[in-house]
Amino acid sequence: MPMRKLCATLAAVTAASALVVPAVAQAATTTACASGVSVRTSSVPYPSPTVNLGTSCAGFADAGAPYVFTIARLNAVYHQFPTNAVYTNVTATCSTYSYSGTSLVATGCTYVF
Repeated sequence: MPMRKLCATLAAVTAASALVVPAVAQAATTTACASGVSVRTSSVPYPSPTVNLGTSCAGFADAGAPYVFTIARLNAVYHQFPTNAVYTNVTATCSTYSYSGTSLVATGCTYVF
């Protein structure tokens, strides 16, 4: 194979391999929230997988799941006993969200305290 043809072939192979795109990481929406409330009844695990963030997440914009909320103050209410625990700087990773009126409500959440 002549040197010129070899160089052209190597250049084509190199260019083609440069076009391989690595797998794209899963999108995530990350938002800071001033507060949230998680309410548990006897039939719901503690803390509840649902958190009501109200209007405390200024600038929330959906960039895809999972939805990660950094909550400055989480009020965990348990109705079985007169117990109310307050946690600070909690990260809630949630699978979905919806609005109840103007309140942002996230569901399918797990927490890091």
